[in-house]
Amino acid sequence: LTKEQKKAAGEMTTDLRSKDFGVRLLLGVTGSGKTEVYLEAMQEALKNDGGVLFLVPEVSLAPQTVSRVRHFFAESGEEVVVWHSHLSAGERLDAWRNLSSGKARIAVGARSAVFAPIRNLRLVVVDEEHESAYKQEDSPRYHGRDVAVYRCMLNRASCVLGSATPSMETLRNVDRKKYLQSKLNHRIDGRELPLVHVVDMRREAQRERTPPVLSQPLVESLRQRYSDREQSILFLNRRGFNTTMICPDCGHVEQCKDCSIALTYHRTDGFLKCHLCGYRKPSPMVCPSCQSLNIRKKGHGTQRIEDLVSSLMPKRAKVVRVDADMAYRKNALRSTLRDFRKGRIDVLVGTQMIAKGLDFPNVTLVGVIDADLPLRMEDFRASERAFQLLVQVAGRAGRGDRAGEVYVQSYAPHSPSIQFARKSDLRGFVEEEMEMRKELGYPPFRSLIRHLFRGRSSEKTEFYAQQWARALRENPIEGLTVRGPAAAPLEKMKGLYRHHLFYFTNEVTRVVRELEIKRNAFPLDREVHDILDVDAQNIH
Repeated sequence: LTKEQKKAAGEMTTDLRSKDFGVRLLLGVTGSGKTEVYLEAMQEALKNDGGVLFLVPEVSLAPQTVSRVRHFFAESGEEVVVWHSHLSAGERLDAWRNLSSGKARIAVGARSAVFAPIRNLRLVVVDEEHESAYKQEDSPRYHGRDVAVYRCMLNRASCVLGSATPSMETLRNVDRKKYLQSKLNHRIDGRELPLVHVVDMRREAQRERTPPVLSQPLVESLRQRYSDREQSILFLNRRGFNTTMICPDCGHVEQCKDCSIALTYHRTDGFLKCHLCGYRKPSPMVCPSCQSLNIRKKGHGTQRIEDLVSSLMPKRAKVVRVDADMAYRKNALRSTLRDFRKGRIDVLVGTQMIAKGLDFPNVTLVGVIDADLPLRMEDFRASERAFQLLVQVAGRAGRGDRAGEVYVQSYAPHSPSIQFARKSDLRGFVEEEMEMRKELGYPPFRSLIRHLFRGRSSEKTEFYAQQWARALRENPIEGLTVRGPAAAPLEKMKGLYRHHLFYFTNEVTRVVRELEIKRNAFPLDREVHDILDVDAQNIH
């Protein structure tokens, strides 16, 4: 362990020995060896007959984490249980029995593992605590990180939150001295953070007649890496082949019949699919609106990038993609990542599943194809998400002995989140972002509650959302700011029209109780349903 790691592990050991509730943020740059610190703390908790829970944001990260934990505790013969939503009923029963009987004392899993029946829980580790994947979007709605902190409070246990780019909420808690903090400022063995180049795609577009998908510098670097026998990762935020089908003659876009988004073309079966509700149909040969033969596919998904890179690279280079379409096939993801680690794959093309926590020593080049995609979302957290994503993706490069390089392609290269991420300047970004949020009264300075109305009829849903807002204004709740109602950014989803209101408050528990009383008295139509989502993460 490095000096910094020993210091952080020592601080956690002190927390555990106090046998009292406490939360500690482990703020370490990407590749600084946070996992080794967690393992030291886990060993200390187990020494005192305690149970340990290790949470990761994505199911795809669980196998890598489990193998590292098993390897570390191999000599002591500790059993490690895996817990996530992809387990079969039999596997889940075995996991439940092993934990509740005390046969196994370590559980590793995604957000649902926070409820695992661990005996004498002493330590909970939440890795990549900033991830929005910890939030469960459908009932029961909860945030894995917050439940972990609360469970530690009930058990008087220690909670460790780890991240290179912590969420604003956690940083605010550190500022208010609610949480303690340990820092790892350097990568292991003094490795440098990768060199980040921001490529202005507007200039690239001027050079060629059609807007390019891959910039010239990135293509040259990919070829160079292949000839040096090093590996590369290309990162894109959407799956599918070409994003949308659009007719250049009349402007018709192929839409989903149940959701207000365009369908995505998938080359593997030639179908157009909706990524929200699963609706699919064969792609048309002519424009359904004006019968033009010019209907063309616009945009670029992972399948198209995979084809494009294959055509630009030497014949023998192996290019493979990883996205959610693949995660549905059992073990497909695991075997691909294993092949990549062994060096059988030269370029990995993927969506956000490969942005987090994975460790490949031979990767020296990372390309971010469409860096400003998160910035185009209608969400006050858009710049925070873009910053976190870029720092995390860049952190996949140069984790071995050779230095890494990152190419970030963007049509808005001067946006603050891209510039701060380029320098990995967390402090600068946080100061600017906190200032803006404080001014507007957004989280983490106040809690946000989203009230969503859904119904089959657009008029009815809008009418009841407006009536509810009127009732709230006529008879207001103390300490509650109301914004809206407005149509949700995705106005129609899975056949239901959606309108929402936002509430801002400093007293969530009291406000939610009062809202419940008002909801019970409000004459809502049977065909319109409403949902209260406290600390909403996705606002689409």
